[in-house]
Amino acid sequence: MSFGKFLVASNGGVSVYAAKCGHIDTNVGFIENVERSEAVLIDASFGSFAASKKILSHGTKVIAVFFTHGHWDHIGDGHIFRNLGATTHAHGKDRAFIERPQLMAMFAGIEDELVPCGIDVDVEDGDEVSVGGWLRVSCRWVPGHAAGDLVFYLEDLGCAFTGDTLFAGCIGRTDLPGGDEQLLIDGIKRKILTLPNDITVIPGHGRHTTVGYEKANNEFFA
Repeated sequence: MSFGKFLVASNGGVSVYAAKCGHIDTNVGFIENVERSEAVLIDASFGSFAASKKILSHGTKVIAVFFTHGHWDHIGDGHIFRNLGATTHAHGKDRAFIERPQLMAMFAGIEDELVPCGIDVDVEDGDEVSVGGWLRVSCRWVPGHAAGDLVFYLEDLGCAFTGDTLFAGCIGRTDLPGGDEQLLIDGIKRKILTLPNDITVIPGHGRHTTVGYEKANNEFFA
């Protein structure tokens, strides 16, 4: 299996990579501090553990995993990283899907492949999480695709991981449990499109974009 590795940003010895992993090319974020030999993951889809071996430097340890939400295609390898010592972070409203993933997997027909992953830290809207003393993660709750949707803004690195809330030219689907289109649109306007225009947006699937481009061109907001 090959993984497309994309350098998103680099600042102060910390680099952000994204790779498409799993059944439906979920974008997984790899944030690495080479000097500390530590890394943080944004989402942990199927294939993300294998991808970490190719993307991260030899000896780098994943110390934390942040889940944008609890849908099956974003959590498949989460239990592997947690069993190796990573702390896991998610919004409490999606805890059940992550700890009992068969609740969502029935929609995709892959119940047998999923292993539950415990959640160590419930993340709330507005939380600023410091990881390892070298990474600040600003957490923004943007429900509407799922009840526990979180956007992770890395101000020092100029990027935001939006999960399945905002895509390039589109928004996330709202026909699954917890979905609400107007709630999602309102949340994107307040929590994502208020970020600086040059912030790189890494969505849960598809190509990367910027806040400014989506404000000007996304048909849901332009």
